[in-house]
Amino acid sequence: MAVFVCAECGADLTVPVDRVALPPSAPAKVGNGLAMPVLMPPRTYAVDPEPSGAPWREWASVTPEEAAA
Repeated sequence: MAVFVCAECGADLTVPVDRVALPPSAPAKVGNGLAMPVLMPPRTYAVDPEPSGAPWREWASVTPEEAAA
């Protein structure tokens, strides 16, 4: 189990959560202002293995100083 915390003050932001596989429907788009249905069970989280968003770099190439900043 993991607990997500604030990087600034260390306060808990979540209850304990379990990492699960990313649901296959996660990248689905819904139009016409419709809300997406719940994709995951309560107290779970998933990580998309594909890079997205800036800065488009692999973590292995980031120095500890850059990661801290």
